[in-house]
Amino acid sequence: MNKIYLLGDSVIDNGSYVKMNEKDVASHLNSMYKCSPQINIYNRAVDGHTMQDLLDTQLSDEGLNEATNIVVSIGGNDLLHNLFFLIDSVGLHQEGSVKLIPRTTTRNKTFEDTYFEIIKPMEQQYESIVANLSNYRAKLLLCTVYEGDLVDSDEFNDVIYSSKTMLSIFNDLVYKTAQKYNAEVLELRDIFVLPKDYANPIEPSHIGGEKLAKAIKEWVDSE
Repeated sequence: MNKIYLLGDSVIDNGSYVKMNEKDVASHLNSMYKCSPQINIYNRAVDGHTMQDLLDTQLSDEGLNEATNIVVSIGGNDLLHNLFFLIDSVGLHQEGSVKLIPRTTTRNKTFEDTYFEIIKPMEQQYESIVANLSNYRAKLLLCTVYEGDLVDSDEFNDVIYSSKTMLSIFNDLVYKTAQKYNAEVLELRDIFVLPKDYANPIEPSHIGGEKLAKAIKEWVDSE
């Protein structure tokens, strides 16, 4: 009996973003295994969850003790919450209003700030997650964070290219942590490659979700 646990955020829990009568990732996976009663899928991913949310809630599931396979896709919301850093300005309050003065700093200082304010705390949280999960007997698959379909997006247009740098830094620590704890990595940047893979600039569509489910199934079946 295989018990597959899915942990993370809306990359897996994408039901709110697909159209009526379309499937989310877990539903795709269940359909793929409908003729395999010995396979059970447990979706514990929650739309909007950050790494701290996963640490606080998803890791408390007692069923993880019996899991044979654990898939983790987390970190995207943490990066989203830090997008302000890419367009940061210095604010001066004047008579109740805020006058924004562009930040002036060296490139070295910018990278230092990025590391100490964003990357290092995320690295510590991510390692805590993986270290905890490595205590179980289950095989562990860590997903990288994809780049999204940000072209022509009013909300993210200003950070299309700079956000790729932050993604690369985060995904580097995914690979580094996976190697340290003998986990495997699923590179989502190789799966979500077309606009149709997304339901909006940052969420998987029915099509993208099916592609992710297939990749997870291939990993499970490779044992």
